[in-house]
Amino acid sequence: MRERLWPLVYGAAAVGFGCWTRVPPAACADYCASLPPPSSCDLFLLILKDVAGRQSAIRTMAGKVKWVTDIEKSVLINNFEKRGWVQVTESEDWNFYWMSVQTIRNVFSVETGYRLSDDQIVNHFPNHYELTRKDLMVKNIKRYRKELEKEGSPLAEKDESGKYLYLDFVPVTYMLPADYNLFVEEFRKSPSSTWIMKPCGRAQGKGIFLINKLSQIKKWSRDSKTSSFVSQSPKEAYVISLYISNPLLIGGRKFDLRLYVLVSTYRPLRCYMYKLGFCRFCTVKYTPSTSELDNMFVHLTNVAIQKHGEDYNHIHGGKWTVSNLRLYLESTRGKEVTSKLFDEIHWIIVQSLKAVAPVMNNDKHCFECYGYDIIIDDRLKPWLIEVNASPSLTSSTANDRILKYNLINDTLNIAVPNGEVPDCKWNKSPPKEVLGNYEILYDEELAQGDGADRELRSRPGPSLGPRGGRSRDSGRATLTTWK
Repeated sequence: MRERLWPLVYGAAAVGFGCWTRVPPAACADYCASLPPPSSCDLFLLILKDVAGRQSAIRTMAGKVKWVTDIEKSVLINNFEKRGWVQVTESEDWNFYWMSVQTIRNVFSVETGYRLSDDQIVNHFPNHYELTRKDLMVKNIKRYRKELEKEGSPLAEKDESGKYLYLDFVPVTYMLPADYNLFVEEFRKSPSSTWIMKPCGRAQGKGIFLINKLSQIKKWSRDSKTSSFVSQSPKEAYVISLYISNPLLIGGRKFDLRLYVLVSTYRPLRCYMYKLGFCRFCTVKYTPSTSELDNMFVHLTNVAIQKHGEDYNHIHGGKWTVSNLRLYLESTRGKEVTSKLFDEIHWIIVQSLKAVAPVMNNDKHCFECYGYDIIIDDRLKPWLIEVNASPSLTSSTANDRILKYNLINDTLNIAVPNGEVPDCKWNKSPPKEVLGNYEILYDEELAQGDGADRELRSRPGPSLGPRGGRSRDSGRATLTTWK
């Protein structure tokens, strides 16, 4: 058996010239020395020398993951290097590619015709935008509601005013230009409301502004008399959402939550929650005054915006850990209410993933780490604002660097089992020991045993008691505890 691994040598003296034989690696030089002067076997000697060099390189790289990335972030690259993985170029044979959303579109486009092999995985699903584009996320959630309603699911129950009792977790939103007339109709029902406009395909707070008058968006309207809406750029669509004008404040400042959710497969749906999320605070105290609608330091929590404020703190970056938020809420609102709040956040995340699962291309080569943005209002009702396909890996503080390094480390431990060359055929169900700071949020295969009964028991309640307490009996929508 061992001899089968020895090199093949042509023309070895021991068996007669013109024959092939296997010889021990240590004896190759002696055998080659016994060969006759230059002859037709010279070619084979050159091949032998080349093979020896290649075998040395192969032994060095054997079993090591070959990685590529087009995102030059230290928290990412340091994780690859710590594992002893080998960096290659995208034109070479690679196993793991951490790529931007722009690159993933090229990889899976029909034009390129590129097909991934079984030992290759990437960090995005082909049509991740079904969840991460603001307009498509809302569209899929609306479709999901309608489907549950059509099926007669108790989850789609509505109150007397026609609002969903359990699936009302995104602000009222319209797509522009398509839904402009519907928006105008809704706007006129409550003309004192504030709305927020966001470009569908941008991030980091770019292109966002607030309005409280129809005249403030006339510059996007071709003909205000007929109420036909046309985007300033025909290629860029917007969403306009009812602004959460009563956010929960801490120290008088608005904040939101950035939570990390890892999806390993959509069918069956299996997702994980990262326990070390954080809160992002505005640098200027909140006011609903219309005079401050243009002050983004009051309204937008994005670090890309807040870091330019005069009061931005470069030491803590205007951030709290989720655990600190929980402690604060437990001390001010009570443990039971706080626990129910985080259960409801779980509910929102799982339902949003279920909403896109039917339309998501569940490619076996893919996984994805999403950045969920959640806002809590002053009645402790959480709202899903948006989902990011490429949550920032830029480190604004020392603690930020540690958090994001550990996030990538734990993500890789789940996505690439044992740090070995991946095999996309595995069942994507890692043992609990490798989860690190992740915990299972929802596993469809495990949940199927309970079926709709589990969903009904775990749904969030519609009513709120004093100080934000829920007057309902809420179970958990997930398999985790957040504690």
